[in-house]
Amino acid sequence: MMNSKVRTYLDRLANSPKRPNSYLFSGPNETAKEKAAIYFISKLAGRTGNKEFLRKVKENVHPDIVVIEPEVVEDKKGRIREKEIVIEQIRAAQGRLKFFPYELERKFCIIKRAQKMNAEASNAILKVLEEPTVSLFFVLLAADTESVLPTIASRCAILRFAETELPGWKEENREILKKIFREEIFEKFDRIEKISKDKNEMLAILKDWEMIIAGSLRKLVSQNETDAKTRKIADLADKIREAINRLERTNASPRAVGEKLMLNF
Repeated sequence: MMNSKVRTYLDRLANSPKRPNSYLFSGPNETAKEKAAIYFISKLAGRTGNKEFLRKVKENVHPDIVVIEPEVVEDKKGRIREKEIVIEQIRAAQGRLKFFPYELERKFCIIKRAQKMNAEASNAILKVLEEPTVSLFFVLLAADTESVLPTIASRCAILRFAETELPGWKEENREILKKIFREEIFEKFDRIEKISKDKNEMLAILKDWEMIIAGSLRKLVSQNETDAKTRKIADLADKIREAINRLERTNASPRAVGEKLMLNF
């Protein structure tokens, strides 16, 4: 569920005659930013609560809404990683955005994880933002305002999503994670075999683990812990994210994904 304060702010912004055309949603919670972006666009488009509209946006098949995000690839070792957002993706988006709106009165572009834009892609977006059109809206989602070009941030209305808005995890999943750190490898494999029987349940558990590990990492950084310890936790966070991406974006076996992840604990 969206934060009520964020919803109220977006409602007022959508109804303001002086609203800008470019926005930067910054913060660590990707899900919260994406929900807010889609909600905001649905308000501007007059499609709030329209399930078919929301489906098309989420699947990136709406003719008047373009979603740009990093390409996810699997390397030869089976590791999932995100590539940079490159100039070709920006040009492809511009090709779709240059036409008059098909279903709506305006066109929209969402750039997920905008901090992944390389220099060429960033400069291409900056040029578009410098020459705004009345009927085209941009919503950039980034980890923080410092992760994009200052000139891009300066041309956007900024909405910051605080860490306190991160959804809480299930305590039972935290307890499972604590037990796994103490278990032998065969015990870890037995546990993941049970978890992997339901892919959706496994995804929910992994996302909870990702939040828990991210919280631990932030704590270590704030306490100036050793680089070695911080790197170990950061690497584990990356491995959990890789496992989530594989489950969500490939047909990989949940059990195989889980067993590979267990080797990193």
